[in-house]
Amino acid sequence: MATPLINASDSGEGIAIAVLFVGLVLLLALRYLQRTRHGFTIGQALVVAFAVRMLAIVAVNATGIGTSLRGGDETTFLSYAQFLASQALGHADLPHGQYQLQTIVFALQIKLGFMDVTALRVTQVGIAMLGTLFMVVAVYDLAGARAARFAAWVLAFEPASMFFNSEIHKESLMELGAGLVALGGVWFWKRLDVRGILICGLGCLIAIETRSYAGWFLVCGAVLMILHASLRGMRSSSRALPFVYAIIVAAFIVGPAVFAATGGKNLKTLQQSQAANATGSGEGGTGQSNGSNLALEQVDFSSRGAIITSLPTKIRDLILEPYPWQLGDASQMFGAIGTLFAYVILIALVRYAWLSRGNIFGRAGPLLYPLLFELIAYSLTVGNAGTGFRYRSHLVTLAIAALAALRQQVVEKRQITGAAETLTTDEPAVAAMVVTAA
Repeated sequence: MATPLINASDSGEGIAIAVLFVGLVLLLALRYLQRTRHGFTIGQALVVAFAVRMLAIVAVNATGIGTSLRGGDETTFLSYAQFLASQALGHADLPHGQYQLQTIVFALQIKLGFMDVTALRVTQVGIAMLGTLFMVVAVYDLAGARAARFAAWVLAFEPASMFFNSEIHKESLMELGAGLVALGGVWFWKRLDVRGILICGLGCLIAIETRSYAGWFLVCGAVLMILHASLRGMRSSSRALPFVYAIIVAAFIVGPAVFAATGGKNLKTLQQSQAANATGSGEGGTGQSNGSNLALEQVDFSSRGAIITSLPTKIRDLILEPYPWQLGDASQMFGAIGTLFAYVILIALVRYAWLSRGNIFGRAGPLLYPLLFELIAYSLTVGNAGTGFRYRSHLVTLAIAALAALRQQVVEKRQITGAAETLTTDEPAVAAMVVTAA
């Protein structure tokens, strides 16, 4: 059998089929999710988001800056996928084996014979948008239709996602995994329904098979979210108690293995990776030691205690760097658009979290748990600010969803307060109306 080769040049047939297929899947998913959600009208935002991402693919391809923007990992993943696609189904590493999930997904598409690189980008957009759709559904279930529409429109124009959604990389599957964890988390949070745990489990599995360290942190976030939901539910439902016991037993069983995995060889590898990418200058990423203006400050990851001490520095690096004055070329300046947008979302999230103090996790817990644990995972492993562009895109999408839920809570609180003030002001008029009616 001839080895299936991915088309070197764009094929109109493959792109057209990919666009139609992705559009149909998103439409069917939206229709299904709308069946039991009155007012969940985000179809226009979804269409605009898809169109904007298609235009982004065309623009990057037309300008010829794709190679410098996308990096070399795409070539590596396509090479692996090419090899897998040449194997018979059920043999060697297809559909399972040593390769990560994204490589298998690419290989299965290449095996069709008509998919080119641009068509693969279209399907990547579809996978990522399915994940963000699940996040928007989670916002609806937590805060209602208005908050869901707000989240859908902001996510549609999120700059980093507009670019990274189409990368032939891990990001789309990680977005799908996080979306499933958010959706399943809300399902369990509100109903104590075991099906929510199963949905979370599927999302965590996708993440583990794609980017294992981030996937396991996502598992930890999901477990703590389930524990929190179960403790909240104990006041009103006896069903919550078995979940609490199950998590405690699981912690005793898995805890020692997790503790062992965070030391020894893995700890040494983490420290070596950080040392290779850091400046070692302590100047916050000037890049003087390794020649990269995107290098980050040297940190100590030699022990578990050192990791805890250094984590705040790494979180700052991931969220804030590269600063605008550190950008060295056109591709980095392009990435700065997403960075500035992330700053705005961060400020807004902090503001609405402060205004929602006392009920922050009560309103947005299923979104905040995966956000916080992905923040830790990516902060520990980010090698340089260039990688941080990609990692931060996942944090921003979850932050937008959490922001929408918290913002709606503040809006509702202000409406109630305004109505109460109006009622107090108009008490004489209301009394006169009552007397007249009598």
